[in-house]
Order: sequence, then C-alpha cells, then structure tokens
Amino acid sequence: MQYLVSLTVIGIDAATFLQGYVTCDLDDIQPNQGLPMALTEIKGRVIANGWCYGTPTQVTLLLHHTLVDTVKNHLGRYMAFAKSEFSSETDALGLTATACLGDVELAPFGWGLVPAEHADNQLSFLTVDREFPIIQESTSGSFLPQMLNLTQHGAVSFTKGCYLGQEIVARTEHLGQVKRQLFRSRLANRDVSIGSTIKLADRGTCTVVGVGQDQMLLVGRTSTTDK
Repeated sequence: MQYLVSLTVIGIDAATFLQGYVTCDLDDIQPNQGLPMALTEIKGRVIANGWCYGTPTQVTLLLHHTLVDTVKNHLGRYMAFAKSEFSSETDALGLTATACLGDVELAPFGWGLVPAEHADNQLSFLTVDREFPIIQESTSGSFLPQMLNLTQHGAVSFTKGCYLGQEIVARTEHLGQVKRQLFRSRLANRDVSIGSTIKLADRGTCTVVGVGQDQMLLVGRTSTTDK
C-alpha cells in the first residue's frame, strides 16, 4: 500500500531551520494549507517531496513512508546547530480528492488527508492523474525538480533565500531546458513498479516514478533532445 507519513520538526527555529533545506518558501507556511515542496541535496537532486504545513515553531513534512529514515539522516546532520528536533509522533496518511472543512488542504490541488488504510485513499491515482510524482526510496536522489514537473506545481520558490542545492536548481531554470522530463503513459504491464526502467524508442531508457490504475509517470529523454 502506498501512503505518506507526517514528519514534524518542533522548536523555536523549526521553520527558519527548514527554510535552508526545502524548495518552498516557509515564510508562507500556514497550519491548514499544505505547501508543495521538495528536499534537495547539494547537487539539486530531489531526496523527497510532498507538502509542508504548520507554524514557525512546528513544521510538518508529508513525504513517502519509505523515506522517513533518509530524511531524518539528511536533516539530522545539520540539526545539531538548530534549536529544533524531530517529534516522535508520525501518522500514516493517504490522499482524498477534496479537503474536509477544517482539515489541511494540499495546494495547488485542494486535496485532503485521510488515514492510510481509509477506502478513499487515492494517493496513487491522484498523483499520477495530476502528474505530481511522489518520490520514494527507489527514486530518491535521481532527479532535479524540473525533471519531475515540481516547478510547474509551485513546489519551488525562485525568490526565497538560499537552500541546499538551490544554485543548481536555479541555474537549470535559467537555462530553460533539461535533458530528461516527466511524462504520462498508458500502463500496459501490471508488473511495473516504482524505480523500474522501460526503454522507449522516442524517449530512451525511462524511469517509472508513478503508477496509477491504468497510467504511469515516467522520466525520460525530452522529445526535443537529440539521440
């Protein structure tokens, strides 16, 4: 079962600390509005992505359940210099198409959160349908935000201050072209899994980053890239 996990950072400088590691602008953080975001490493590759919400002293990250330890290890290297720490509590969550009144609403789609085992958990369907792939362990550290369409969904701020990997992400955006790009394709083989590769004549060797009911998301060579 595919699901997200809530990972919360608490402390007097929680948002200030995370501002240096997430691609969204935490000056805009709200308790009931999930901002799309990514965590990038020094080379600009996406370690994890999803949403964040909360307050300046308590920030919750929503990310794929396979990446909790990866993200904790990544941020933990720098947390020693912050006045914040990880909360010990986590929740297993899924996505629903509409947010309930008073609950967290995930931008820019208006999605809501439900318990992972809830019958209305549409995480795989919704993320593939809207071409918003959720990075997991098998695809972590492989792609720039632009390769995953994350910039098109507002997950990257180009006006905030520096964050880890920002120079590479900004330079890629300035150049206006990446050699690999996300695209959606019909799911013909039910054995396809996240992180597996498929070779296509016009796209080269592609990596599967999302699997829905009858469609999948892949990252492959852009149609304008020379063979």
